[in-house]
Amino acid sequence: MNGPIPARVDEAVKRALLALIADAMTAGWSLARVCGVLELDRRRVWRWQGRDAAGDLADRPPGGHPIHGLLAWEETAIVALYNVWGPVDLSHRKLAHRGSYNELVWVSPSTVDRGPVTPRPVTQK
Repeated sequence: MNGPIPARVDEAVKRALLALIADAMTAGWSLARVCGVLELDRRRVWRWQGRDAAGDLADRPPGGHPIHGLLAWEETAIVALYNVWGPVDLSHRKLAHRGSYNELVWVSPSTVDRGPVTPRPVTQK
């Protein structure tokens, strides 16, 4: 390995680094010195050591159930709002306010700006 340790490494790399650190400390090196040479934060090593002692060194998969995620009906309402009012309002801020005025969906303007999907404008006939 060359340079600082990446932000995410798998369990095998963590075990190898912890073994290297333990060997160096057995040889008389301080943890601060080992971490300085490896360019590794001591807090990260302490966290890995605690997780290794608990048998939980592998990273958990990303995801979970964020409470701030959009619900399916909110996504549908945002797209419907855009399809109806997008050509009129021309702004994600106005669309977000229009959604609350019409009691369709209560979301922030930044949510409407990034949108759950890329809506396509309705062509006027």
